[in-house]
Amino acid sequence: MKKRSVLLLPLLVLLSGCIFPLHAVSPDPVISSPAPLSDAASVSVYDFPLPEVRPEISRPDADPDAVPDAVPSERTALREPKLAVFWYAMADAHVFQLREQFGPELENSGIPFREFDAENDRFRQLDQVREAVAGGWNVLAVQLVRDGSTEQAEEILTAAGGCPVLFFDRTPDAASFASASGLPSDHVGIITTDPDALGRVQGRMIGEYLVRNFGTADLNQDGQILYTYLIGNRNDDREPALCRAALDEANSILAENGYRSLMFIDEENTLGFQADPEGTGSSAAGNAVLFSDLAVFNYENANMIELIAASGDDLALGALTALQASWCNLGDGSSVTIPLFGAGGSSAARMAVELGQMTGTVEGNSASYARAVLGAVRGLAEGQSVSVVFSELSASSTDFSVSGALPSVLCVEPLPVRS
Repeated sequence: MKKRSVLLLPLLVLLSGCIFPLHAVSPDPVISSPAPLSDAASVSVYDFPLPEVRPEISRPDADPDAVPDAVPSERTALREPKLAVFWYAMADAHVFQLREQFGPELENSGIPFREFDAENDRFRQLDQVREAVAGGWNVLAVQLVRDGSTEQAEEILTAAGGCPVLFFDRTPDAASFASASGLPSDHVGIITTDPDALGRVQGRMIGEYLVRNFGTADLNQDGQILYTYLIGNRNDDREPALCRAALDEANSILAENGYRSLMFIDEENTLGFQADPEGTGSSAAGNAVLFSDLAVFNYENANMIELIAASGDDLALGALTALQASWCNLGDGSSVTIPLFGAGGSSAARMAVELGQMTGTVEGNSASYARAVLGAVRGLAEGQSVSVVFSELSASSTDFSVSGALPSVLCVEPLPVRS
């Protein structure tokens, strides 16, 4: 057997010296007239109650004898909005990329803002929220340390002391959200990417790539592509949903062009994906899972895996190192390249795409996150509720919760990143 070696990805430049500085403002900043939100077509509303009347919120299904839980009859405008932005870890490559997009949008908005770095510490982030509120910052945009954590989100809402809170990118699970803070649901917003939309974009990239390159992608020329799909946490509904949407879209494109559907490496596994047993979704997990796969599915056995996709870029990058140990995806123009797709648009994944080592990834559309946050701040400054603001940033809406117990959710459209 040939001696295998691992060709590591190029080292990322240390980010700690490249981050944007914290911004401070005077105690009484002058607020100029807010500019209109641009590029509103890049966002869509998903699952939230849309009030019919403003500023007084009307809920026709409500119990007429019930006492409202601190929901004001009139919306009070934030005459001097001051935005605090909470990042889960500024040294993280994903956060660095987001801040590259947020920075210009925030600077050009005319809205005073300050950034906080939780350094991946949940309790540090909670303390920073308290610090910001005590310092007079009255709108909070929060990227959670623990993605999907409703418990952490409710702790932050309690610490917010009645200030509107906009969760973005790493967000709580809206379906299980039940705030115990007493903060009205129309003062809470979630800005995220719909996993189905993310999966459809990834699946479209996969299908279109295979249609263009089926002859070379079909290594054993049997007319069908052997694949595996890696997810981080099988118990997180968003990841299996992303996988299903990607496979459905890819198979639909293949069928439209006369090709057979993708074939999963495990015929007895009807789920169509492999999950990290630890639920971390790390690069180490991606490497371990695929390295195990390649012990069975390889060139020597004439059944080499022909396509790999993942619900996150870290998983895909881990799979890349396993492929490179088998002399694939070296990006040298001569080695065999197994189509490899990630999701997230991280800096490391983008670099791998540029080097020809990965085929593509999906970006969560950082600029639209920033525009949606700023659009919500401007709407709140005009006395609107979050749900009304989100409806005006989008062309469509869906009534998710007639009780109004859930926050409004705004979904930004993901963007493909191709080689």
